[in-house]
Amino acid sequence: MSSDPRTLQHRVHAILRTATDMLDLPLGTQHVERLAVEVTPAVRALLAEVLDGAAAEVPVRYAVVAPDIDPVAHIAVDTEAGVETTEYAGCVSRIALDVDCDSPAAALAVELRQQEDVVMTDVPNGDYLGLTVRPQTLDGWRWWLRRFGIAESAVTVQGTNAYAAGRTDKVAVHLCGEDTGTLLSSEVTVRPGLDIDLDTPAGTVAAKVRRQHDVTGVELRDAHTIAVTIRATSLVEWQWWFTQIAADPASVAFEGTTAIVTGTKDGASVELHGQDCRSFYVEDLAAARLMGLLAPSAASGS
Repeated sequence: MSSDPRTLQHRVHAILRTATDMLDLPLGTQHVERLAVEVTPAVRALLAEVLDGAAAEVPVRYAVVAPDIDPVAHIAVDTEAGVETTEYAGCVSRIALDVDCDSPAAALAVELRQQEDVVMTDVPNGDYLGLTVRPQTLDGWRWWLRRFGIAESAVTVQGTNAYAAGRTDKVAVHLCGEDTGTLLSSEVTVRPGLDIDLDTPAGTVAAKVRRQHDVTGVELRDAHTIAVTIRATSLVEWQWWFTQIAADPASVAFEGTTAIVTGTKDGASVELHGQDCRSFYVEDLAAARLMGLLAPSAASGS
């Protein structure tokens, strides 16, 4: 028996849905879902009792582990806003009171809530769905994009969240990926010019820097010039890059919070962009000077 309360609830829901269809009972999708929520605690207790009884008949005794909190639904109706909100098993469902529970958007919301990634569904009308998911991997996020026919280039990132708009045959879907922006930032984008041969000094350096965990962007400008963007989290990491490209501390410049320095590597000119690295020169000036990140003649931070 799975320890995830949502997994059992999904199974109970599937059984009830099948029984409802076979018996042709006059129950809508939302009715079946609510019934699953109410029945699941009783089913869990029954399973625990059966397992506990069976344990006495086997040589090895298995402990019955029950979750601390059963998936009891919390339903709130806001008549002024015209919205019903149901929260259970870590998933929030919002639906307008005047929306038919059998409408395309409501039916799609019920279907998608069986996916473990889903944390919120919002149905303001019968043909629009707001869907919030929390995928654990980039492949998981891409699955959602494919589900609604969304191109990766159509995704926008605000803070740590990613947003995109797609649709099914009957429903427009606004997709939000919680913390997905962090997953996307781990991907390195390389956009060489169409006339650049990757078997060049710049191409060689690009292949090397892409293997570094803090690199967030690579741009091949020509066969001998490359721009690399990194997100260093410490002075030590920033100094490591200085060493790798033989950067001259006197060439450091700033654009907003980004520190920019030039150097060379394997016959290529490297322009290094350190996102948020200006703070190193403001907050750790003495350390930066000691580590050779400031030109000897520099008397103060930039």
